[in-house]
Amino acid sequence: MRRFRGFTYIDLIAITILVPLLACATTSWTCWSRQSGGTSNRVKCASNLRQIGQALLLYANENRGAYPRTLASATGGQTWGTGTTDDNPFVGTETADDDLTAAMFLLIRTQDIGSEVFTCPSSNAEKDLYGGGSNGPLQRSNFSTVTKNLSYSYGHSYPNTTAISKGYKLNSSIGPDFAIAADINPGTAGTGNRVTAVRTSSSTDDMKGGNSNNHDRDGQNVLYGDGHVEFQTNPFVGVERDNIYTTQAGVIVGSPENGNDSVLLPMDD
Repeated sequence: MRRFRGFTYIDLIAITILVPLLACATTSWTCWSRQSGGTSNRVKCASNLRQIGQALLLYANENRGAYPRTLASATGGQTWGTGTTDDNPFVGTETADDDLTAAMFLLIRTQDIGSEVFTCPSSNAEKDLYGGGSNGPLQRSNFSTVTKNLSYSYGHSYPNTTAISKGYKLNSSIGPDFAIAADINPGTAGTGNRVTAVRTSSSTDDMKGGNSNNHDRDGQNVLYGDGHVEFQTNPFVGVERDNIYTTQAGVIVGSPENGNDSVLLPMDD
């Protein structure tokens, strides 16, 4: 009798690559292009988030462990996209209090990281050219156009006093499984975006409504507190397996509920 040789590790890797391709109902070339291109973009996107994570740690090392944020109100809040042409986000008159994207832009102003790192290759975002001025990012305090130049969402930098009293912080002491950034929040505007409606029990098709639009709603790359990045097929990957794109109370725009509550903004609405 002929003996059957079991699968080797290399065989299994080949199968995981070939099966999705063979399952495509389109022509072999179209199928291969879509599958390989999507995987490549996910890898590039994950690399972007890892670079953002490294920049966050470098920033924290220079600022007593604190992650970036700009002007903050007394009560905490959230906005984004203000102060585009403001040359100093801390004393300027154009950057609004509690601006989440101004906090992200501080990494470009202070760390060796370019605006292209903030654009996912699977999205329609374009590299920010800072208006073409000679001083580059130092002449402004925010992305030129958030909806055009930014593919990622960032942890809530401006919690209210209740969240702080319950342990919320955004600094280098956060836990390794705390979601600090990810592919941009899909929000609720636009066809199919239902980030507040999905549940852990939602079907695979319904869950797409809660996933980022960056990767055809198949999932999102998520940057965690220890700097590692994982591609997740649903947004319920917070510390308590809650939705990283909403507060634990189920709203998008609002302060975190407690120290385990990741709320990643802005939205791509």
